[in-house]
Amino acid sequence: MFKSLKQIGLKEKEIKIYLAILKLGSISAQNIAIETGVKRTTVYLVLERLKQIGLVGEIIQKNKKIFFAEKPEKLLKIAQIKKKEIEKEEKRIKDILPQLERILKNKTTESKEEIRHFQGIEGTWNIIENILKSRKDLHVIFPGKTYEHLGLSRILSDVTKKRRQIGGTKAYVITDYHAHNKKLYREGDTDFREIRFLPTVKNFDSGMLLYNNKVALISLQKSYSSILIKNETIYLLVKFMFDSLWKELEGKNLPE
Repeated sequence: MFKSLKQIGLKEKEIKIYLAILKLGSISAQNIAIETGVKRTTVYLVLERLKQIGLVGEIIQKNKKIFFAEKPEKLLKIAQIKKKEIEKEEKRIKDILPQLERILKNKTTESKEEIRHFQGIEGTWNIIENILKSRKDLHVIFPGKTYEHLGLSRILSDVTKKRRQIGGTKAYVITDYHAHNKKLYREGDTDFREIRFLPTVKNFDSGMLLYNNKVALISLQKSYSSILIKNETIYLLVKFMFDSLWKELEGKNLPE
């Protein structure tokens, strides 16, 4: 009962005092204070509130104020009033929703910078899907040990298939001497993919992808965390560094 009365908007002391009056019948403020343990000054304030909402009435007996509970049906009226107020609030919210959505849309459209952090294999896949949607050339630095991670190996396989289906884009890959990379290099297919090789690298445990003014950094540690940076200035700097390394590796470190 206490919980139900709270749900229609009554406060704890209002409920205690209302139930005391309901139980004891006509009663003075002093006796309400004794019965409920609520301070007398507070009792008067609460009684005024209960009178305003129609749950308590007041009479004068022998020059003394006596309070009584109105019929409990009054609670239904209170609930109905609250329901109408909620309906009005819902209507007001519905009225301003289009304006709020326009603000959000404009903010999203105008936003030129963004940094997002992803965790796990699923987060890496989110970045890959973003790459595929962009339909732009891809510039990559990654270690061959990527193929040894079952989840990431599956992702790379799916990406290759989808990129071939989409067509029109090329991957520029800087990587190491992993057997799979050597195999891809010997296959040629330079319209789809071009590979250049780093000299022997130790502790090569992360990768980088550049596309569509975005820089993605992926850690191959077991947690597989990734960071996606959307910032044209940062992209251009990192792309300049990639291009410099790409040019430096041309014709060098080729597999036997």
